[in-house]
Amino acid sequence: MRNLTNITSGRRVLLTLIPVSFAAVWTYWSSWRTTNSKASLSTSMTTEPHNIRQHPTYWFNDGSIVIRSRSMSNGEVCFRLHKSLLRRQSRFVQRMLDSGTSADSELLIPPELGVQVQDLTALLEHLYHDIPLSAEAPFSHVAAILRISSPDQLDLPGVHMSARAYFVSMFPQGPQPFAHPSSHLEEALALVQSYQISSIKKGIYYSLVTTSEFELEDDDLNVENSIKPDGLPGSSSSPRLILPPTDVERCRSLMTGIVEYFTPVLFTPPATPHMACTDVFADKWMPLVITPAISDSGVYKPLEMLEQIKQIDWAAEGLCAACVREKTQEWTQEQEDIWEKMDSWLNPEGTKHSLV
Repeated sequence: MRNLTNITSGRRVLLTLIPVSFAAVWTYWSSWRTTNSKASLSTSMTTEPHNIRQHPTYWFNDGSIVIRSRSMSNGEVCFRLHKSLLRRQSRFVQRMLDSGTSADSELLIPPELGVQVQDLTALLEHLYHDIPLSAEAPFSHVAAILRISSPDQLDLPGVHMSARAYFVSMFPQGPQPFAHPSSHLEEALALVQSYQISSIKKGIYYSLVTTSEFELEDDDLNVENSIKPDGLPGSSSSPRLILPPTDVERCRSLMTGIVEYFTPVLFTPPATPHMACTDVFADKWMPLVITPAISDSGVYKPLEMLEQIKQIDWAAEGLCAACVREKTQEWTQEQEDIWEKMDSWLNPEGTKHSLV
């Protein structure tokens, strides 16, 4: 009887403890779930972009690999492409697939590479022959492909070589006068320096000095507009882009050198072996040369101004044929001399890096 009483008493204690134990377990589990859910959400928010979207054009139903391009602003664009094409062209894709760090069917381009979605789109337009590289391609298209095909980004050697050739062809050089796309000079100079394209650097500096306001007022100085090392403009929507201080100093030095050298050439009527021809220059130099030069700021445009002087019909003004030939040769030589001297003017004392 006593044993029965003890058993009954023990059951009562057990039944009393069960709800308490269950309540404790429930409380612990709820706390664990809440804590881990927050941690999981926090991890998700830091590792995944806020918005993911498919590219409207380069998402092919028969594509074999998804390329994810994530911007620094935490947005992501996905491209469904053909693995064989990318693997054949891009050393970066080859390395990622061969290393096993990426799945065979998906590849994330690391944000630290600095790949821009618009640059990747331009590259795909070329690879899929929608807008291939050509002599008629706009500057923005060539510059985008030059950047993204470089060894620092997706590393497409063949494409990079072609983009570089088309880029160089956009910027002819002296000593004969030339025209450059004035709206892209700052970006072009940054690309030239980033990819060491020294053959066109001097001409771009000359165009900056002769066609642009390379020195901005203090009110216009905005770090968001400054050119980045890879040629990408800053985040501001302003069309004005700011040169780095070193390039501004080079432009100042170049302008000073041009003005100091060319001013006496421009404002002094040339002498000839014949007194009559010398008198023609004395009479005609002011109206035909100096006045147009002053109105068109020709003092710091020597290549263009000398070409303009050569195009004047000096025979019709009274110069003999021999003097016309002689002076035309002298003015051509002057163009070549100025083009040569620009190397020293672009490397003022105190500038750390040489032009080439």
